[in-house]
Amino acid sequence: METETLLAAMEFSRMRLLGSLDTIEKSGQDPAKVLSWRPGPGRAHIAWQAMHCAATHDSYLNKGLLAGSPKDQELMANFGGGTTPSDSNVPPLAVIRQKLIATYEPLKKFTAEQTPQSLLRQVPGPGGKTRSVAEAIILLTWHESHHQGQIHLTWNLFKAAHGVA
Repeated sequence: METETLLAAMEFSRMRLLGSLDTIEKSGQDPAKVLSWRPGPGRAHIAWQAMHCAATHDSYLNKGLLAGSPKDQELMANFGGGTTPSDSNVPPLAVIRQKLIATYEPLKKFTAEQTPQSLLRQVPGPGGKTRSVAEAIILLTWHESHHQGQIHLTWNLFKAAHGVA
């Protein structure tokens, strides 16, 4: 695995996520209403999905890859894995974008600095599973794509529920 390939995959996933947020912002709909809308009881809203991506990048980089602690404890408490989406904590698009940048840029820098040998280093993951640094980065790319898909679906469900073309 080469760092250029990992970085290209990361960029592709990130551009899709940001594109979804751009589409919502330019839609003419109230972004706060869209970001907070839930497709069903107990389901996550779009703001939670996007912030969860930021929280996961923080956790995987700082806890998993660097063997430290997440940098943004509030982000982790509100949007980390296993948290419950809250109707009272729906950040606006500007905050979502800021958190996505704040957690993505350090991961991108870390990835760019890796050598073929360091990408093979084994790191702990959730549930006691170990994986290589390269596999962890691939997993993060897949994770972001997964949640971007959920954002896309939730956006389409919002439009259907509100009669938006």
